[in-house]
Amino acid sequence: MLPDDPNPDVAVSVIIPTYNCASYLAAAIESVLAQTYRDFRIFVIDDGSTDATPEVMRPYVYHCVYIHQPNAGAAAARNRGIRESSSKYIAFLDADDLWHPTKLERQIQLLDLHPNVGLICSDFSMTGNGQSVDSFFSTTRVPPDGRMFKHLLRNCIVFTSSVVVPRQVIEEAGMFNEFLPVCEDMNLWLRIASRWDIAAIREVLVSRRNRPEGLSATAGGTIVSLNHGLASLQHIESSCPHLSRRNTRVLRRALALFYYKSGSSLLTDGKREPARAQLLRSLRYRSFQPLALAKLGGSLLPTAAFRFLARYYKMAFR
Repeated sequence: MLPDDPNPDVAVSVIIPTYNCASYLAAAIESVLAQTYRDFRIFVIDDGSTDATPEVMRPYVYHCVYIHQPNAGAAAARNRGIRESSSKYIAFLDADDLWHPTKLERQIQLLDLHPNVGLICSDFSMTGNGQSVDSFFSTTRVPPDGRMFKHLLRNCIVFTSSVVVPRQVIEEAGMFNEFLPVCEDMNLWLRIASRWDIAAIREVLVSRRNRPEGLSATAGGTIVSLNHGLASLQHIESSCPHLSRRNTRVLRRALALFYYKSGSSLLTDGKREPARAQLLRSLRYRSFQPLALAKLGGSLLPTAAFRFLARYYKMAFR
């Protein structure tokens, strides 16, 4: 660990998790040091990097708290930073992203004025992986500030590197779920949205740099991605007994949809028994689903009939 910041009593702790991101890390730190708002402390959590990250960190010995830990994933790295810090507010920045200079100033000002807000985020730009988007918010519907649980379930507008959260909210909602390999950020934002207002600044304050090998990247195809999403929503269901009736209905519909998509994908791959189990789970969450019922029926057909219908379906709808 590098020497501590001589002024630990700050308003904002900036948590930067990093894993083999040496070529990007310095620019991310510099974007924090360039903030017009100055009352912060930077925590760089090195999640088992094997590249030149320690060398990159040497010039920042008096600007950051640097902690190296065995590789445990993005959620564990962010949680370590939260535990090591003690400020009123917690901000997150991934090592391959950049903040615009007024980012913290704009967000902390609003949080100080609106103590009922449990999370504040902002618009962001995206580059990399063949993408170039000047404003993510311009490509999607952003609801008014307030209770966003229903909207976030359908379309998560909250990008982790744009987030600032009051520590009290983290303490009450719980930290990142370290058992989720991905979707751990969406999971926490939903837990917060179930109890607090969310505010979104309609201004690009973060530059997102997409990398295939990023800290939260995952592989495995459709089924794996659906299973990760399901695990995240199942955790919401089990850990949020306070959900309103409306939000409970919305969550059950989302679970039904994920189970349906999972069952449909398995059925397409010819895995009829696991597909049947997922489709049945979908129908338990939402009974009136004609397509789910039809596919469930298809999964019960004799093998020859099922293969014939599958070939016919592919020919008719390709």
